[in-house]
Parts: sequence; C-alpha cells; structure tokens
Amino acid sequence: MKKVFNIGDFRLCQEGVCNANMDGRDIVCVMPTGGGKSLTYQLPALLTPGCTLVISPLISLMTDQILHLRESGVEAVMLTGGTPRPLLNEIQQRLTSMASSRAHGHQGRDIKLCYVTPEKIAKSKTFMSLLRKLVEGGKLARIVIDEAHCASQMGHDFRPDYKKLSILRQFFPHVPILALSATCPPRVLQDILKILKMKPVIDGKAAPPDGTVYFSAPLYRKNLHYIVLPKPSSAKELIVTMSDYIMQNHRNDSGIIYCLTRKDAESVAESIQAVSNDRIKTGVYHANVEDEQKERLHMQWREGKVQVVCATIAFGLGIDKGNVRFVLHHTVLLAISQKSLDGYYQESGRAGRDGQDADCVLYYRPQDATRQASITCSDQDGMVKLHDILRFAQDMQECRKILFARYFSESSDLSMASWTTNESDAMDRCGHCDNCTRLPANVEHKDATVETWQILKILEAVEGSGGRLTISGLSDLARGLGGGSFETGGGGKRRNAKEKIQIDYDSVAGGKVRLSKDDMESLIVQMLVLRYLEEVFSSTAYTVNVYVAPGNQALRLTRFAREDIVNGGGPRIQCSFRRHGRKVKSKKAAINGQSPDMLDLQDSTAAGPSRIRKPAQPRKKRVYEDVSDPDEIDGEDFTSQIKMVDAEESDDDDDDDADWAYSLRPPQPTKKRRKSERQAKGIPARLNTRTSGDEYEVISLSSD
Repeated sequence: MKKVFNIGDFRLCQEGVCNANMDGRDIVCVMPTGGGKSLTYQLPALLTPGCTLVISPLISLMTDQILHLRESGVEAVMLTGGTPRPLLNEIQQRLTSMASSRAHGHQGRDIKLCYVTPEKIAKSKTFMSLLRKLVEGGKLARIVIDEAHCASQMGHDFRPDYKKLSILRQFFPHVPILALSATCPPRVLQDILKILKMKPVIDGKAAPPDGTVYFSAPLYRKNLHYIVLPKPSSAKELIVTMSDYIMQNHRNDSGIIYCLTRKDAESVAESIQAVSNDRIKTGVYHANVEDEQKERLHMQWREGKVQVVCATIAFGLGIDKGNVRFVLHHTVLLAISQKSLDGYYQESGRAGRDGQDADCVLYYRPQDATRQASITCSDQDGMVKLHDILRFAQDMQECRKILFARYFSESSDLSMASWTTNESDAMDRCGHCDNCTRLPANVEHKDATVETWQILKILEAVEGSGGRLTISGLSDLARGLGGGSFETGGGGKRRNAKEKIQIDYDSVAGGKVRLSKDDMESLIVQMLVLRYLEEVFSSTAYTVNVYVAPGNQALRLTRFAREDIVNGGGPRIQCSFRRHGRKVKSKKAAINGQSPDMLDLQDSTAAGPSRIRKPAQPRKKRVYEDVSDPDEIDGEDFTSQIKMVDAEESDDDDDDDADWAYSLRPPQPTKKRRKSERQAKGIPARLNTRTSGDEYEVISLSSD
C-alpha cells in the first residue's frame, strides 16, 4: 500500500472493505466523494490472481485512475468506444491469453484492472464472450460497479445501461461484486440489490458467512470549506471576480471551474486566461472534446502545466486528483442539472481528496432563479430541485454542514448519523463555512413580513388587471421604477387590448416597497421557496418565459390588513440580506490603505484558504468578506443562449459600477485592480488554439 499508492494508513472503512474483498464477498460500500473508494478495490486487485473488472460511467474517471496506476507500475487498461482499433486488439489479445493461461509464468504482464463503461457490458457481445473466457480460466477476480446509484431510477444520476448490469450476476453467478456509491439512501440501496441480483445486506462489522456485506462512512468532510458568494450580473465582471479569487487565494493550486454548457466552459477558460495575462493556465473538458485531448488534458493538469480545468459535468465522477484546492461553480444551474444538492455536493467533493483544506465556492445571484426555472420546468421534480438549491444558496445564517445534513435526511432518508464524526455531532456547526465565520456587519437578518405583504398585494393588483410579471419585473414595479406602471394584454380575452396601467401604491399596498434591487430579488426568491409565490410558465416557439403568481401560502398573509401586519399579526417572514461592512476607518487602515473589514479579515484568517494546518494546532476560523452593491444593472451572461423575455425589466436607477470586491487575503494595489478592469473589457470572444511547444501549452479548445 505504501510502495504503490504512497498511503500509510487506511481511512474511514477502507480496511474493512479491503478485507471483505480478499474474502471474496459481495459488498456494498457507501463512502463520501473523496473518501478513497478506489483503494478498496485497487489494493485487493494487486493481491489477488487475475483481472478485476471496473465498470465506471465516465471516461474522465477511468482516464484519471489509469494514469495514477500506470505511474505506479500497475497494469491497467481501458476499453471504450473511442479506444483505437490496434490498442483494442492488443488488450483483447492479452485478456484472451490470460484466460487460456498462456501468460502463466509472466504475471508481470497480466492486466490487473480493466476499466469499461456500462455500455460496453450492455452492447458488446464480443466483450461478454471474452469475460466468459476469463471466468472459465479462473482469471476474473472481481466485478466492481462504481457509482452504483446510477442503476436506480430513484437515485440522482440514473443511467439506463446500468440496469442492464443484472446480466453480470446471471452469467457469472460466482464472481463477487463490489458496488460503490457516494450517497445511497435506503430505497436506492434496495433498488441496487435488486437490479444487481445481490443478497440482502449484513453489517460489515460482524458479517455472517452469507449475505452482502455493507460498509458506510460519514458523509461529512471537515476539510471542505463551503462558500456562497454574490455573483456579479455582468459576465465580464464575473470573470474578473473569479480570476482575482484564484490569483489571491490559490495562485499555484489546482482547481476546477464547473460550467453549465460546453460553450460556457470554453468561454470561461479563454477569458480567465486572458484576464490573468496567461498567469492562470486553463484547459477545457466537455463531451465534445476528443478522447485523445481529454487524456492529454489530464496529464497536463496532473503535472501542473494546466492549473484550472473549466468543465461541464462530463468531468466529474471519481476524479482522483488529490491536491485539488478549489472547486468553483460558475453558475448554480449546473447543480440543478445534477439533481439539486445531490449533484452539487458530489461536484464540490472533487476538492481536497488528500484530506487537506480546500474551498468550494458557489457564485449565486437571485435573478438566476428565472433562468433556472425555465430549464427545470420540464423535469418532473424540477421545481422541487430548484427550490432545494435556492434555499441552500439563500441561507446566510445556518451552517452549511447542517443544511446538507437536513437536506439528505429529508430528501434521501439518509440517517443524520451519516454526518456524525468522532469529533462532532451531526447538528454541531462546522465552524469554518461562510455562515459560521461571516462578520455580523456583512449580513442583516430582517423581518420582511410587511414588504412581503406589499409585494403580494401589488402582484394581485397586476393580475387582476390582466398583467403578468417576471421576477425582475415585479422587483422593479414594487420599487416604483418605470413610472409605476405595468402593461396588460397578451392573453385571453384581453389579447388585443394592450395598455399601460398606473398603479396606486398607497391604496394597493400602503406605498412602494423600500428595498434595494438586490434585497428585493432576494426576498422574492425567499417567497418562492416558502411558497408565497409560485412560477408560471409560458412557452413560445423559441423560449420558455417564467412569470410569478401568488402561491398557495399567499392567502395566509394577504387576508390580513396592512395595520394588522405592521402590528405583528399573521405569519412572519424572515429574510437575510447582504450588507457592506462598517465604514469607520481605523488608524491601522489609514496606514495600510485598507478597509477595516479587510483588516479584520486578515487578522482572523490563516495564511490562505487552503493552508495545511498542523494537527496539534486548533482550527482557526476563516472569515469571508461579502461585499455587494445594492443596485447593479443586468449585464450579459454566459448562459445568454437561454433567452428570457422580460418586457417589464427596467434598471433606470441601477449603477453599473458595482463593487464586487471580496477576498480572504489583502487586496491588490489600486493600479493592479484598474488594470484587471481594463483587461476585462478586452476579453476576446474566442482565443486562438495554442499549438506552441511551450512547457505550459494549454489543451486545445474545441467548439460545439
């Protein structure tokens, strides 16, 4: 273990799983992303005669693990649809030789691990015939099914070809099976056992001779630091924000930026590299990148020639690079495509697999809820998933660990014990996420019941006159923008009767809502997740428009008069709003030219977000600065291909020069900051493909 994998000690339940492997048992192992699942079958594979078959859903996973194994001198191969014919023939010949024992006496040439996709099992009769020969020759040691939850439609990443893996037990009843997953609630577990034709589970700590041995480990990983940061409305400013974050906090660290689409991944990679003056070397990974390029990117990333991989979800499951110090989510939309918080937790778990501190940053702005809703509306549980992650992103008070624990407990029936460790209980605050370390001056927890009542009354008046409003339109109208008028028409009997109607704020709602644009949109999203508002969809030939309407909880509030609400009547609505830190300058700040907030940040923060702390030293709390301008205009976005019609949107009083500065380290000098801003304006639409022989050559970028 030390010689090949450079691992001195087992973690979590690794030792028990390895022993059960060596005993030839059927096993289900549930271990969090980054917990070390691969060791549980790779180590026994080296100690057992024959070949271990590993079924994995993604080429990126297989490529990454094979690179690790080959560097350690382990014979590992991969068979996919993209495997070149000469290499495919060579691998099949070697496996055939093993099956017929012609390679006996040359064990160094035996293939110890063979990685394939589930499609290979489901669709290749030739490969199944080869497996039969290996079984008959006593050379198929074990079948490993990674990401086994993909077999269940009740899981969060169902793959139809995974269901066809039932033929493995049918054709090879005596070959032991190891099913691995990061999250496996009870109903998914039972589905996996049924599909794979495995016997009922028995506890791995005292396993009788018969049954499937079950191992599980706590889901909580204390080395991951979760942060939700305000997302600038301008795509260019977001690029500058991410670039500054990487340069200030992870200058020489490896990381991943997850993006929604292939075009997003390419645009972000090009722009990050341009804004940083090539100081941040980027690569692109998505489904349309050729397999050869993907493997080349893996090598460059692992060697440090590429610092940041900008990727879609195609780059994810099982990536085994241990020293990933940060994972950034360019947009919360990605998590929605991966089934809400389940996918987000798994994607962010690519960070810190070596057990050292790492940052998981999610960029979020409430107005994204409109675009998210337009994408998820066709999904059966789309809005539930959307509201789950919006609830997580909106919360600026509860510990992120506890939010995850409650979510998995409610949505997946996972026991709260999954979040309990030797050091802390599931409901103990982690002490190091953004909500645990946030400066009190940077957030305001407010009773927003009156404002909620006003918004609902204004929306009722609009609907009563035949109008419809988007989130942004409702925000603007409630604040009195656009002259306080709205447009009717476009549906029903009033289709041809478009007209503008002036709203009487005093009679309808007792006045305008006195909130900034950011605060208003945060409150509206909060009303959505609390079901005081609901989304209404209108489909056209080109897009899906998302409007808001009173939800099923609205009447609980609107049945009261304004005076009753002001005097504390009715249900109370709480909402958290981001705030600037205190403005009073200190002598120390004047000397160093830094704001008091930034000085407080430095004083309470270790030397960087991913500093490796000595075990003997107590964990220091890390404080994250939250700074946002209350009014910023709605700029371009990398998800512009999702066209949203928003006729009511008006930003007449919003400022384009929003200050989105935040950092865990001292701010850059003013000159450098201005330089970055100038560079942002010159972000190219598409960089030329790099082909130089430079040591830091960047992987070629493909286009859709």
